Amino acid sequence: MTKEEQLQKEYQRSRRKLEEQEDEIKKYERQGQQLAEETYSEIRYLVSSIAENSEPLEMARTEISRLEEEFRDNLEKEKKKVIYEQEELEQQYRKQLKEIKEGE
Repeated sequence: MTKEEQLQKEYQRSRRKLEEQEDEIKKYERQGQQLAEETYSEIRYLVSSIAENSEPLEMARTEISRLEEEFRDNLEKEKKKVIYEQEELEQQYRKQLKEIKEGE
Protein backbone atom coordinates (compact mmCIF):
# COMPACT_ATOMS: atom_id res chain seq x y z
CA MET A 1 0.00 0.00 0.00
CA THR A 2 1.43 3.37 -0.97
CA LYS A 3 1.65 6.31 1.42
CA GLU A 4 -1.07 8.05 -0.57
CA GLU A 5 -3.41 5.05 -0.30
CA GLN A 6 -2.68 4.72 3.40
CA LEU A 7 -3.36 8.43 3.94
CA GLN A 8 -6.62 8.21 2.00
CA LYS A 9 -7.73 5.15 3.96
CA GLU A 10 -7.03 6.86 7.28
CA TYR A 11 -8.79 10.02 6.10
CA GLN A 12 -11.89 8.08 5.05
CA ARG A 13 -11.96 6.20 8.38
CA SER A 14 -11.72 9.45 10.34
CA ARG A 15 -14.30 11.12 8.11
CA ARG A 16 -16.76 8.25 8.66
CA LYS A 17 -16.28 8.54 12.41
CA LEU A 18 -17.10 12.24 12.32
CA GLU A 19 -20.13 11.62 10.10
CA GLU A 20 -21.36 9.04 12.60
CA GLN A 21 -21.00 11.63 15.37
CA GLU A 22 -23.02 14.06 13.28
CA ASP A 23 -25.73 11.44 12.77
CA GLU A 24 -25.83 10.78 16.53
CA ILE A 25 -26.35 14.48 17.20
CA LYS A 26 -29.26 14.54 14.73
CA LYS A 27 -30.74 11.47 16.41
CA TYR A 28 -30.52 13.12 19.84
CA GLU A 29 -32.11 16.24 18.43
CA ARG A 30 -35.12 14.27 17.15
CA GLN A 31 -35.41 12.30 20.39
CA GLY A 32 -35.21 15.48 22.48
CA GLN A 33 -37.93 17.15 20.47
CA GLN A 34 -40.17 14.10 20.73
CA LEU A 35 -39.57 13.83 24.48
CA ALA A 36 -40.44 17.49 24.99
CA GLU A 37 -43.67 17.12 23.02
CA GLU A 38 -44.67 13.97 24.91
CA THR A 39 -43.84 15.54 28.27
CA TYR A 40 -45.86 18.65 27.56
CA SER A 41 -48.79 16.54 26.38
CA GLU A 42 -48.71 14.44 29.55
CA ILE A 43 -48.44 17.49 31.79
CA ARG A 44 -51.30 19.19 29.95
CA TYR A 45 -53.48 16.12 30.51
CA LEU A 46 -52.60 15.86 34.22
CA VAL A 47 -52.87 19.57 34.98
CA SER A 48 -56.12 20.04 33.11
CA SER A 49 -57.84 17.49 35.31
CA ILE A 50 -56.65 18.92 38.65
CA ALA A 51 -55.79 22.60 38.19
CA GLU A 52 -58.26 25.38 38.76
CA ASN A 53 -56.58 27.58 36.16
CA SER A 54 -53.98 27.29 33.44
CA GLU A 55 -51.13 28.85 35.42
CA PRO A 56 -49.42 25.53 36.31
CA LEU A 57 -49.66 24.46 32.69
CA GLU A 58 -48.11 27.72 31.49
CA MET A 59 -45.31 27.38 34.04
CA ALA A 60 -44.63 23.83 32.88
CA ARG A 61 -44.67 24.86 29.23
CA THR A 62 -42.25 27.70 29.95
CA GLU A 63 -39.86 25.39 31.78
CA ILE A 64 -40.05 22.74 29.05
CA SER A 65 -39.34 25.41 26.44
CA ARG A 66 -36.35 26.65 28.42
CA LEU A 67 -34.95 23.14 28.80
CA GLU A 68 -35.58 22.38 25.15
CA GLU A 69 -33.75 25.55 24.09
CA GLU A 70 -30.82 24.72 26.36
CA PHE A 71 -30.71 21.21 24.90
CA ARG A 72 -30.76 22.57 21.34
CA ASP A 73 -27.99 25.05 22.18
CA ASN A 74 -25.82 22.24 23.50
CA LEU A 75 -26.48 20.15 20.41
CA GLU A 76 -25.66 23.12 18.19
CA LYS A 77 -22.32 23.50 19.97
CA GLU A 78 -21.61 19.83 19.36
CA LYS A 79 -22.57 20.17 15.69
CA LYS A 80 -20.19 23.10 15.28
CA LYS A 81 -17.44 21.13 16.98
CA VAL A 82 -17.90 18.21 14.59
CA ILE A 83 -17.98 20.52 11.57
CA TYR A 84 -14.78 22.19 12.76
CA GLU A 85 -13.13 18.77 13.19
CA GLN A 86 -14.24 17.78 9.68
CA GLU A 87 -12.72 20.95 8.25
CA GLU A 88 -9.49 20.41 10.18
CA LEU A 89 -9.33 16.81 8.99
CA GLU A 90 -9.84 17.90 5.39
CA GLN A 91 -7.10 20.52 5.63
CA GLN A 92 -4.69 18.09 7.24
CA TYR A 93 -5.43 15.47 4.59
CA ARG A 94 -4.82 17.92 1.74
CA LYS A 95 -1.61 19.16 3.34
CA GLN A 96 -0.25 15.65 3.83
CA LEU A 97 -1.31 14.59 0.33
CA LYS A 98 0.50 17.60 -1.12
CA GLU A 99 3.62 16.70 0.87
CA ILE A 100 3.50 13.13 -0.39
CA LYS A 101 3.10 14.21 -4.02
CA GLU A 102 5.89 16.77 -3.72
CA GLY A 103 8.18 14.11 -2.23
CA GLU A 104 7.74 11.77 -5.17
